[in-house]
Amino acid sequence: MEYYIGLDVSQRQTAICIVDGKGERVKEGKALTLPSDIHGWITKHIDADTVAKVGLEAGAMSSWLYTELTKLGLPMICLEAYQAHLFLKTQRNKTDKNDARGLAQLVRMGGSFIRAVIIRSQANQEARALLTMRQHLVAQKISLENNITGTLKPFGLITPRGHACPATFRERVLTTLSQANERGISISAAVMPLLNLYDNLCQQLEILTKQVTALARGNPICKRMMTAPGVGPIVALSFVTAVDNPTRFKTASDVGAYFGLTPQQYQSGETDIMGNASRRGDIMTRCHLVQAATTLLASTKKWCALKSWGVKLARKHGFSKARVAVARE
Repeated sequence: MEYYIGLDVSQRQTAICIVDGKGERVKEGKALTLPSDIHGWITKHIDADTVAKVGLEAGAMSSWLYTELTKLGLPMICLEAYQAHLFLKTQRNKTDKNDARGLAQLVRMGGSFIRAVIIRSQANQEARALLTMRQHLVAQKISLENNITGTLKPFGLITPRGHACPATFRERVLTTLSQANERGISISAAVMPLLNLYDNLCQQLEILTKQVTALARGNPICKRMMTAPGVGPIVALSFVTAVDNPTRFKTASDVGAYFGLTPQQYQSGETDIMGNASRRGDIMTRCHLVQAATTLLASTKKWCALKSWGVKLARKHGFSKARVAVARE
């Protein structure tokens, strides 16, 4: 008899449920969230050769567990979080034990209906981590700029922003602080620590940006993508690492849907509504693609077939829809 296993993963412990081919529960329990402990718990109760499929929901630790448990010989499948969440909502009580039961039943019944999540290679995961950390520093940089200029505004001290580099921004803030001192406003002691932190953050951001650029230039696919107008190292590396293995897509149009750049559809009976972009999938890469499309349409002076098509679309349907369409293309 074949057995199906559901793993509800948490940071410390993992709830495990084993069901047979008829859906009857065989064994339930918990193990430490370690591949060796989970594998040991399973093989203690059933023969590993009788395991048909082991399912776990996509999450922060799923990539590590999936990879290590696969090395230990278990047939793993990573379930899409959205689909698993909707399936588990059918249960009245939300517990780790019930979630493990639900995942085991989903794996048993799902078959081709299951939307499996593809686990990226380690190299691409490392590159994604670098991009994520850089994006976090960019958000912190913008937040510090807003805090510094916002602190000065109530005193009537306006710091010009624009598209200033960090050095120029620092000079403008220092000039504004000089004006404050001339007016007898003692605000420098509160602003200077933030300004020094801003300088240090920009230095670290520059280091990560250089690392991203080096990775992109060392990748032949990224180098080819960067020949397209509006596409730089960050966009290219983000796209390549998100796609990972392009052969998993049946058609090229599936990639746009994967990044949430295709319209949502609601069809029932005579009703058929096409909505805005679904915005599902990888948020960071989708934002990078939209930024590249915006640069192509608004800032790039060199014309190409894609820009010409996007400009015509913008005149007909508006810039917002046009840039999403260009990002999808």
